Amino acid sequence: MKKVGWPFRSLLFVPAHREGWVTKACAVDPDALVLDLEDSVPPAEKAAARPKARASIAYLHTVGVGALVRINPLEEGGVEDVMAIVSEGLHGVCLPKLRDVGQIRRLADLLSYAEGQAGIAHGSVAIVAIPETAEGLCDIRALAAASDRVKSFMSAIIDRVDENAVFTGDTALAAGFIPTHEGYEQLYLVSKMCMEARAGGAPYPVATIIGTDISDLDAARKVAKRIKAIGFTGGVAIHPSHVAVINELFRPNKGEIEFSVGVLNAMRAGEAEGLHAVRYRGMMIDAANLAIAERTLEEARKYGMPIPDPVPAGQR
Repeated sequence: MKKVGWPFRSLLFVPAHREGWVTKACAVDPDALVLDLEDSVPPAEKAAARPKARASIAYLHTVGVGALVRINPLEEGGVEDVMAIVSEGLHGVCLPKLRDVGQIRRLADLLSYAEGQAGIAHGSVAIVAIPETAEGLCDIRALAAASDRVKSFMSAIIDRVDENAVFTGDTALAAGFIPTHEGYEQLYLVSKMCMEARAGGAPYPVATIIGTDISDLDAARKVAKRIKAIGFTGGVAIHPSHVAVINELFRPNKGEIEFSVGVLNAMRAGEAEGLHAVRYRGMMIDAANLAIAERTLEEARKYGMPIPDPVPAGQR
């Protein structure tokens, strides 16, 4: 069974009231499920969805899949959501419509109380911040620093395949941008989120693939590549078919693994000669490249990928 925990490479939304969908969702091999108590659950079914979410968390714990829950805003049932779902195996609570640090602190206190009630270790449950308001989007670093529980921010990369489709989301509405296929209008916002999240102590920002034709996996792959390049550590799917795409892109490929092993070997050889910058494959590399290579190989080991050593001499 693979190690379960942060950072999560692939996440998949599942409506919490659709308890029967959880087993099917696990079959596509996500690192974690986001059990949704907010937008995808009809208002009349939200209360009944809470014990179903708790049961799903217990199931996910037994099969080695991470469990997160997107609750409702705290003032709209989120408090009741938290008290119903905090239990062994819950890795994080996703807080939507986030505006200010007061909401983060309130949720952190609530989680501490709920963990005590559930008899699980204090600090077990992380906060995934979803700043879908103009205020929240302007204050990412402060939100991240508001509690040690904040490990992640969740945003979206919104594709607009059909020029006539008026397709948006809460973040787009809050920021006032209109999504395009190229996505230039989103670049500043999501890049800022990744940088400020890390600066505030939340190292694992993730983004959702939204707006693509669900059947067009090439389009999903293009968006997932953009998510990774911008600096997000994982991708969030709203359709099961996108999980395989995210898994593929958010783990090192064979070439990256071989390159990283070569970097380590070249740097070790250089250090033996008193050098701290060496030439490798026509490039000059130094300690910064070493850190990236080590991180790449750590990720490869996490997913049980083969790591060649040593690299053939011709590649040094």
